[in-house]
Amino acid sequence: MSLTSTQGRAKILGILTTLTNAYPCFSPDDEAWLLAQCRAALSDVSPELAAAGVRLLAGLPAAQWPVEWHLPWWLGVSLELPEELWRRLTVCNLLGLGYARWQDQLAEGGSGPDAGRGAVLAAALYEGALAGLAELFAGRPHFWRSRQAIMAQWLAGLLEEEAALSQPAARWQEAELLRLARRGAPLKITAAGACLLAERADLTGLLEPALDHLLTAQVLLDHVDDWQDDLAQGRYNVLVAYASELPQNRTHREANQRRVLALLLLGDPTGYWRHVQHHLAQAGLLAEAAGIDGLARFVASQAREAELGWQDTLKAGRGQLASAVGGILAPVEQ
Repeated sequence: MSLTSTQGRAKILGILTTLTNAYPCFSPDDEAWLLAQCRAALSDVSPELAAAGVRLLAGLPAAQWPVEWHLPWWLGVSLELPEELWRRLTVCNLLGLGYARWQDQLAEGGSGPDAGRGAVLAAALYEGALAGLAELFAGRPHFWRSRQAIMAQWLAGLLEEEAALSQPAARWQEAELLRLARRGAPLKITAAGACLLAERADLTGLLEPALDHLLTAQVLLDHVDDWQDDLAQGRYNVLVAYASELPQNRTHREANQRRVLALLLLGDPTGYWRHVQHHLAQAGLLAEAAGIDGLARFVASQAREAELGWQDTLKAGRGQLASAVGGILAPVEQ
């Protein structure tokens, strides 16, 4: 099944999906088609691993990884790339996503009992993505230089344990926070590629920082949701760093937990939220300046969802505090 028969139908599909979604997104049939193409690409590398690779990618659904799934499509429509090209870029993106997620888990110490087979599968995903890119960008050295620089950013992010945010939160700089985007850097590979294929290399100066700002905001938001699990598992968390200057290790785990709770229940966490707002606003402005409508719509939807989620977090914290105070002040039953 083809995603679209013409470039015009891709644009129409984008319009139709926005009637029920905040940004253009694939239908379930489209997603199934893309997974089938990923399986075909993996079969060329290792037929024995193709099914396992698709199972891994199916566990990274578009609803949870919307930019990784949709960015080549959004770029393709706005830059008027032929349908075949942005579809092939999407397959490369998804195979790269599977590989990057495996490496993230390794960096966090989560290899699991099947680490050996998982490493082989990760290698197949990497080779599949690389083979697809090699077909698209043969004879384009500028792309490969860009890819090398982006991969260097990603590797630096994997090696960086605390994102250099050990100084007090009041002195955090937005440029410093952008280092949080490094683990998502591979997303920029197909963005750079789409610009080159469309003969619009000039747009990379807008798109790469747009994605850096978006990724930074997403990390900041994820760390609000994950801070308790991160503390328990010994993973670095930015919200914890904002609330506490103590090292994030087992010795200070309980003290750090108390400081985050104090911030959310009694303090003023709006400074943290301003960082999120700043990076989403910058991402939106840059996406609009580049003329990538799908990406701009996605950033706008993220800003709306983030606002609602942040308010819910604060309300939940205040509710917990009110319940605790009420329990203390309630008369003791005789």
